[in-house]
Amino acid sequence: MVNIDLKVLKDMGLYNNSIIIFDRGYYSEDMFRELYFYRWPVELKYKELKSRFAMEEFSGATAVSIQQEFYINMLLSNLASLIKNEADEEIQISAKSTNKFRYQANRAFIIERIKSIVPKILCGLFELSIIEQLYIDAVRCRSQLLPGRSFPRKKLKSKGRSHFRNKKVSF
Repeated sequence: MVNIDLKVLKDMGLYNNSIIIFDRGYYSEDMFRELYFYRWPVELKYKELKSRFAMEEFSGATAVSIQQEFYINMLLSNLASLIKNEADEEIQISAKSTNKFRYQANRAFIIERIKSIVPKILCGLFELSIIEQLYIDAVRCRSQLLPGRSFPRKKLKSKGRSHFRNKKVSF
């Protein structure tokens, strides 16, 4: 086992609320490097929930309303992922070998459409067949997968405070 002096970590600025103590003989650095890449899809999903679905901004004040918003956002996210995965498969099947780039379904397009469609389905304004139309549109509205960027992305300026109650754009 490795003993870690918490005071030394705190002085170095590395102190966190959780510390992993492991046996160096059993766990190698390669195992931790491999584990790091399993973390990436989870972080992307968290980013999607936080930015696209505004998961942190609840419009309700009671525990029940917050739970309802959480579960409806998870439903929307999972439905968007299902549509994107099916559209990606269709895009890969219909792709030509002469294409210069690979393509994938546009996730932002799917999320924005699903956020506007599902409430109308629940209210009875649209039939479930509109989801099939969204799938067809997602196959058509695709984005390129560029292998390596030659220039850095522009950094957006922060807008200041963004957590306002009852200002949620989705559900």
